[in-house]
Amino acid sequence: MPGADADTSRRYETTPHVAGMLNSLFREFRRRKSIAVPQFVLHPASDGSAADGQVLGVVEELGHELAEQGIRCARVKPCARSESELHPRVRALHLLQELCGKKPGPGREPCVEPDPWEGGRGQYKPYVFPRSDLLATIEDAVAREARENGRASTEELLKRLNGKGWRPGGTHWATRLRGQAMDASKTLPALLIAVIAVVVADKPWYVTLGFVAAAFALLIVLSVLPGRAPVLLVLRREIRWFLGTTYLNQGPRAERGERGTWRLLRLWPPGSVRQRVEAVARDLRDSGLLVDGWPDEAAEDAQRRHLQLRVHALREDLRDAHAARSLDLRGRKRPTPPVLLLAPAGRDDGSIELIKAISDIRSVRSELDPLLLIAAVGRDDVGELQSSFEAPLPAQPMTGPVSDIPEYADWNRSRRVNQSPSTRGSTLPWVLRIPLSDEWLREARTGRRRITPAVRPRWTWLWSSPALVLLLSAAALGLWFYDAHLGERYCAGGLSGVNRDSERVRIGGNDPECVGVATGSVSFPEAGKVQKLIRTANKQIRRQDHVTVVYAGPLSGSTQGQLTKGLQELRGVHLAQRSINEESSVKLRVLVANGGRDMYAQKTMARHIIQLADRDKSIVGVVGMGRDMTDSDDVQEMYRKADLPVVSSTNSGTHMARYPNFFGLAGTDEWQNDQLRLIANQLVPAPERGRAVVLARDHGKNSHDQYTKEQKRYGGEMLADAGYQVDSLPDYKLSNGQPVLDRQIEAVCAEEEVPQALYFAGRSEDVTPLMKGIASNDRCNREKIAVLAGDDLSKARFGEGTHVAKNVTIYHLVLTALEQSLPGSIFLGRLDKLEDEGKADDLGLTMDEALQKDGVSSKLDDGQTALSHDATEVLHRAAESDGQARSRAETWAALRQTDFTSLATGRINFTEGADDTGHRFAVSIVKVTNRDGRDNDRKILCSRQAGPGKALTEEECSVE
Repeated sequence: MPGADADTSRRYETTPHVAGMLNSLFREFRRRKSIAVPQFVLHPASDGSAADGQVLGVVEELGHELAEQGIRCARVKPCARSESELHPRVRALHLLQELCGKKPGPGREPCVEPDPWEGGRGQYKPYVFPRSDLLATIEDAVAREARENGRASTEELLKRLNGKGWRPGGTHWATRLRGQAMDASKTLPALLIAVIAVVVADKPWYVTLGFVAAAFALLIVLSVLPGRAPVLLVLRREIRWFLGTTYLNQGPRAERGERGTWRLLRLWPPGSVRQRVEAVARDLRDSGLLVDGWPDEAAEDAQRRHLQLRVHALREDLRDAHAARSLDLRGRKRPTPPVLLLAPAGRDDGSIELIKAISDIRSVRSELDPLLLIAAVGRDDVGELQSSFEAPLPAQPMTGPVSDIPEYADWNRSRRVNQSPSTRGSTLPWVLRIPLSDEWLREARTGRRRITPAVRPRWTWLWSSPALVLLLSAAALGLWFYDAHLGERYCAGGLSGVNRDSERVRIGGNDPECVGVATGSVSFPEAGKVQKLIRTANKQIRRQDHVTVVYAGPLSGSTQGQLTKGLQELRGVHLAQRSINEESSVKLRVLVANGGRDMYAQKTMARHIIQLADRDKSIVGVVGMGRDMTDSDDVQEMYRKADLPVVSSTNSGTHMARYPNFFGLAGTDEWQNDQLRLIANQLVPAPERGRAVVLARDHGKNSHDQYTKEQKRYGGEMLADAGYQVDSLPDYKLSNGQPVLDRQIEAVCAEEEVPQALYFAGRSEDVTPLMKGIASNDRCNREKIAVLAGDDLSKARFGEGTHVAKNVTIYHLVLTALEQSLPGSIFLGRLDKLEDEGKADDLGLTMDEALQKDGVSSKLDDGQTALSHDATEVLHRAAESDGQARSRAETWAALRQTDFTSLATGRINFTEGADDTGHRFAVSIVKVTNRDGRDNDRKILCSRQAGPGKALTEEECSVE
């Protein structure tokens, strides 16, 4: 066909029939069925150059149709025929090189049209040819050797390959660096290093990230050093193929250095790679195809091996490009096979040699490949392919499966027979010749038969780069929202890690508060200084025998009054911990838990404590829990089910005594009001007792406060039993955190009889507004009024912000009797030792402040610090036996046998029948008056330290 021009002026009768066969092949290919793809050779059945041009026109028409339908095609250009001075096998090698993307050498026209294998817009990624590129790199090194008229040693050859990074055109360091950075053989080891670093190293995330980045950079740098092979070269897929293919085991140099698969795991330089490179280089030198001109005809076998090796690499690259079982599903995304159009194909242009090489390598190898070849061969050249199978075109265009086409079925049977070793000879079993008579080469009478478009399955777009970008974007957005959600929900939460021992809780419309157990990096800013001291003491325990106690209290709030209780209790807990860890062989570890403002979130806190106790068996109990709330019963039941005993410092709920795991140091609300009756009986002689009022705070619909309700109830009952006419006023509300008492003051003072006693069941921070209201009312400020209150007023700082009206006398309780119990107690001894060590300032309490000449310091007079110290001491003693730590259940049982003396509040006795002695709880009754209109006079009327003894009497607690 040399010199023939394609006749493209008309459509041919042949085209619809060939298109039908191609459609059947494409349909089977899309169904992922293993089919043998023939090499179609179209040639005229009669002589004449016109017939050659018409056959060429048929192939050109097919090429245009394939291109229109987006099917990947590579076309050989007719201009390639001009190189008559080159041997056909040299030109065949040039064709193979250009089909794999290599640019033609200087002074040579390209043999293949630009952008080979280019498909439509819907096609998946361009083809890559790593195996062919590896052979091209070796060919370049051998060709340079030939040009220099020398025969380089294996070491020199390897040095040249290393200089190129084992890739064609990879000599520039920037190109190599980019290639190495994108190379999966570097990514995989880096990821492996990352996994090992994360699992083995107990380091922060940024240290691990820096280590992985440094290791990754080192791999890349080592890979681009001049004269050195890339690190872990054998992890590349082309090198694995080069080492693993059995094709190189054939021929005169069958010994290719195979020494077992373990060599694939060796670092560079692996002996198997070196030996195979050396063997292939010898084959390339012997073939002579790398030198333009006419090689030695005696080296025909070496030339055919060279071409076949090149075709083998091309086939393997195409097989890999259409692999169905691949991570990127590229085989599913490429629904049609690649088509190679040889139009024209002649003896001198290398096309016939290429057709033979493809058929030969297919016969040698057992794998099927997707390459579809369509060639237009002239009448003068078709004799070179006479040993192939010949079949006529189907009489009618086919629409069914390709196996139903008789011509294809006959060819397939012939192929199976003729490619067997015993009958192969010089046959070309993979070539299917189709002679076209003049009838087939006339203008088409039927309608145009379209080739099925190469439409990528829609579902594969779900597994694609755009979908991945969209998915990653959605995942990043979701992770961002999730990170924000974790940050909003947990006190220390984020994608880098979540501390689930605490969470943020919004209480009463205020800003979120951190509620739960402070572990890890979580801390409560309001208790930061003392909490830091506790953590330091915990770290010093290390691996020593220890028990863990959880302090649970209110450690957040919007006012100083809401914070005072928790801070003072925490101070007492740490004082006990510090001394215990110096004196006892069983150390005390303390965890701090926050129940939120006024313990409104104590149920959430208890849940976190219990979850932590399930994981940490050293936790033996809870101290604190000093607020009586509406959900205190539920919380105590939760602790009971978790076998956690609670030693409460200030919880005065009368109903709490029914829980077997509750051990309270504070007198109950009912018991406290029995003590206040001693005062109520003395205010007015019995016959003259008249009006009394009860005033309480309304905490709102969502309030969990139980203390106020119980104080209001028992206070009213106490006054009624004492003979007063009790008037229960509407509860006062809060506005922006401040009490609104106008209506209540009017109700107190509007009656003809100003009340002789006012029982205040409010909070200590509400005392000053109450005093101002009474002082500003003309009826009330002329009459003397006695205000009775429970232990909450012990937190009020009279003279330091809380003032008493001139006509008012306040009587309130304190849950300790420190003036009696503090001297000689272990509490005072520990504080004295702490001061000797120069560390008393850490707690903000010195001996001079603890014992002042006029009584107990205001830092201790409310009893919060002393009670929490005693609770911690009692729980630790119960958790220790003969220098050994007890279990949680043993600690609970030991608490029932507790009887300890010399504590800050006196003697603590939880044994059965302890109440039968007539006295158990510590108590002080305090009288506060306005001395001169400006200063307050605070006086302890009477007190009893905890322990057995007689109850207080009116004579001891005289109001005079």
